[in-house]
Order: sequence, then structure tokens, then C-alpha cells
Amino acid sequence: MKDNIIYSQTTRTVGEKNNVNNFKLGIKRLEDSKFNYANLNFFEIQELLDKDNYEEIFRDLINFLKDSSITFNIAHAPIHYPFFFNSYYKRDDIDILKNRILKSLDISKEVKVKKIVIHLGTYLDEDYKYNFEKSIEHNIKYLEPFVEKAVENNILIAIENGTQMEKDEPLFKNTTPYIDELIKIVEYYNKKYNKEILGICFDFGHANVGNLDMYNEIVKIGNKLIVTHIHDNYGTDSHNQPFNGTIDWNDVRRALIDINYNGELTSEVRYTKEELCDSSHINKTYDLIKKIHLG
Repeated sequence: MKDNIIYSQTTRTVGEKNNVNNFKLGIKRLEDSKFNYANLNFFEIQELLDKDNYEEIFRDLINFLKDSSITFNIAHAPIHYPFFFNSYYKRDDIDILKNRILKSLDISKEVKVKKIVIHLGTYLDEDYKYNFEKSIEHNIKYLEPFVEKAVENNILIAIENGTQMEKDEPLFKNTTPYIDELIKIVEYYNKKYNKEILGICFDFGHANVGNLDMYNEIVKIGNKLIVTHIHDNYGTDSHNQPFNGTIDWNDVRRALIDINYNGELTSEVRYTKEELCDSSHINKTYDLIKKIHLG
């Protein structure tokens, strides 16, 4: 792991949906903090992408982002939340969800984003058992329009591990695929395009909910790891500050060193409105990421 690795913070800091002013507030707090880089997260503002005047709304936001002192290297596509393909294709709003991600890729290009994180789905058979091969097949199909757009926009896609991945969970509640599946999907698309267009985002909080062996999973991913999401928890996806939970960050640091990770260390800590009255809580996150990085 390089000494000069970038620390970044997600713009998903307030938690109130579709409020551009609050979205901008979070960015203002980042500008006043120790962070110089951020993950442009579309989750809180995704429904604004559906509006007839979305171009006007986002033209204003794009200009705001371009004028910011923060560099937006990474984005996070509108989250469909981890979903089951068994029911996904029956949704009435499937085209709306697809267009949100495509629009986010175009907006990301304008802001000069280099990588975008996308969540995937899971396929279960009629007995609610995870089907590895069919999940790979469905995720490859699901990603196809986004990969085409990302390649056109010169943006790398990072596919993310989900929040409930224990093999003894029969219904796989709130899940996206295992690391092994993510690796297969990355290999498929990189071979198809004969270059790196996909990588993996390892979310430590999600991995902790799923009781994954983080050291071994990170080593397994190796150089396919291109984005990290740093937050902690006590078994539910609460997005706490690092070291406020049960993650062994020394083990994480050892794994990142062993694979010579050279991507960003990105915080996905969430804050209350009260905690955003100034940048002190964001600065605390920065210092804790530095502790993970340097020990």
C-alpha cells in the first residue's frame, strides 16, 4: 500500500433524499474538512434524475461540483439496493432505474470521475437457494448497458459486495453476490474488451455483516480491487466511524499491504445533521482512515 494513497469521503452524508441544498451542505462540509477528494454518491438525489427538468437541476449541480475545491475521482451509481433477479425483471419501474444509472454515468463524465461503483443482484432457485452460475449470467446481462456507457465515457466500473452473504442464510436477505462471483464477472468483461474496464469495490461494513474473512477475501481479489468503502458496524449495516464496531482494522491493513493496494481509501461513514454543524466529525473520519493506512 503506497504512502501517498488518497483518502476520500462519500457525499452521502446527510441522509435526506432529493434535497439538493442538503446535498450541497455535505459537500461544503467536505470543503472545510481535511479531505480533498470525494465519492460523488447519487443515492440521495437519484429521484431527481427522473424529473422532466432533470437536466436543469443537474446542470446547476454539475457547475457547483466543478467550482468545488473537492476532486470527485469516484462516483456511486443510484443504488437499486441489493436485489433478487427473480423479482427484479417484474418491476414496473425497471426502465426508470436503468436510466438513472445511465444518466449518472453521463454526469460523472462531466465531473471527470474516473471510477463508478455499481451494486448487483442475486439469483435464487425455486427453493430459495443461491445459484452461482445463474447469478453470474444475470449480472453480466444486467451490467451490459452500463458497461457500454462506461467504456464510452472512459470510466471504470467497480462492482460491490453486498450486506448479507452468510451461506447459512436461506433467503439471502438484502444481498449481492459472493466475492467469487464478482471475480468471475470482472474476468468476463475484461476478457471481452481485452482491457481493464471492471474491478471490485470491497465494502468493509458489508463484509462484516456477512461475517466474511476479510483478509482472505481481499487477498483473493488481489489487483482486481480498485475501490474500498470504509465504515464499521456491530453486525448491521449502520455505517459507523472506523473502530466503532467489530472490524479488525489491523487485519484489513495487513491485507491491503499484502496485495499492494494503490486505490483510494474511501469513507462511507454517515453523519446526522447535528454532526454536520461543522466538519469535526468528518475530520475524525479522516484521522481514523489515516490510522488504518499507516497504523
